[in-house]
Amino acid sequence: MRYLLPAMLVSVSLSMLTGCGDEPAAPVEAPVEEVSADGDEQKQVMRITGDLTYQARTALQPESQAVIELRYAASGETEPTSVLARQRIDLIGRNVPVHFILEVDPKELQRADAYQLRAVIMEGERATWLAEPVAIGPKAEEINLGELVLLPHREAAFSSIMSCGQAQISVGYEGDDLILEVADDEYVLLPVETHAGARFEAEGDPSTRFWSRGDSALLTLKGKAYPECVPPGALPKPFLAFGNEPSWHVRLENGELTLQRPDQDLEFTAPYQISDDNSEDVSVEITEEASEHRVRLTASRNICYDSMTGMAYPREITLVVDGEELEGCGGSPARLLQGVDWIVEDINGGGIIDGSRVEVVFSSNDRVAGQASCNNYSAEYELTGESLNVGNVITTKKACAPALMEQEQRFLDMLQRVQQFKFNEQGALMLLTPEGESLTARMQ
Repeated sequence: MRYLLPAMLVSVSLSMLTGCGDEPAAPVEAPVEEVSADGDEQKQVMRITGDLTYQARTALQPESQAVIELRYAASGETEPTSVLARQRIDLIGRNVPVHFILEVDPKELQRADAYQLRAVIMEGERATWLAEPVAIGPKAEEINLGELVLLPHREAAFSSIMSCGQAQISVGYEGDDLILEVADDEYVLLPVETHAGARFEAEGDPSTRFWSRGDSALLTLKGKAYPECVPPGALPKPFLAFGNEPSWHVRLENGELTLQRPDQDLEFTAPYQISDDNSEDVSVEITEEASEHRVRLTASRNICYDSMTGMAYPREITLVVDGEELEGCGGSPARLLQGVDWIVEDINGGGIIDGSRVEVVFSSNDRVAGQASCNNYSAEYELTGESLNVGNVITTKKACAPALMEQEQRFLDMLQRVQQFKFNEQGALMLLTPEGESLTARMQ
């Protein structure tokens, strides 16, 4: 399933998706094309298909329509010739998902990633559900975008969901201000000058800031730095992937893919293009035009355990090199730990005292901290390719009931001996010691 969100920091005019007010609605089976092909009755047609859905519990208003367009991204928003294809679908009496079809002459798509598919649900003159523009590259075959989930559009702002490690945040814009939602809290951030990107800070609190840099962003909330924020499903760069037996390594950075195959004495770098991108899977490939080697890498959003070390990684990788299929893992293990508070619910099978709180918070500055039952604690931690290691713990010096102090000591002793982590079938984090002891925690 693909979760599509409005592009950040772009004030998109909704008129680009509604066209002229008196334009008749095209039937579902006959998409409206904006491409001219005079004298070419046998032109080649590329079809772009997908299904729109939204998570709503309220009925749509009368005269609601879905509007789907393929546009030339570099054109001015007021240029009618920038629309290559458009379809309007009357939604009254229809159930989701709503299937759409756009048809366009592939000869019109001459520049990779210069074209965008956009979708919106209009209730009368008001946009209520909105999708982020989807980059469409030049292809001759049919493109199936799968299920596209539209998110609510607030009248005063476009909102985007981003993943910052395990945390999901919402970013919206009201005028020049940024509206940031993290968990159940909302923050209003004001624009500040910056040398690159767009930066916002909470008024009177520079320790809460959001710095957008293209498709990614940096978030610090009340002094707590989060891992790099990216759209759901996107790959933070640089992205590293690897496999064993045979050994291989891939690095994605600055639009290039570097592949190393020690068993074949092979190493090369070539430009790649994204061939498929949704909230669950991302595929990139090197075409024959870019290299003598044909490479396709698919990163699936499933936890992957290294077959040699047992280390957990956020992506399962399928790599196809010149027809040979290889398996491996990819991404940073730290993104599985950072961005949220982990609430401990069990200490080595003994549970925890009712009403007590034990937490583990992995920060992006290589420190782990939280409440240990009675006292707060802090320590350094290190993630290597083989293990998770927690350093010596420092704590505050409060005194509590004997049972809480005993629980705290057991927790801290075990935490400092942790060397591995994994996730159980219910998605709980398990911190493991070499002796087989475990701390079980759930994401808050």
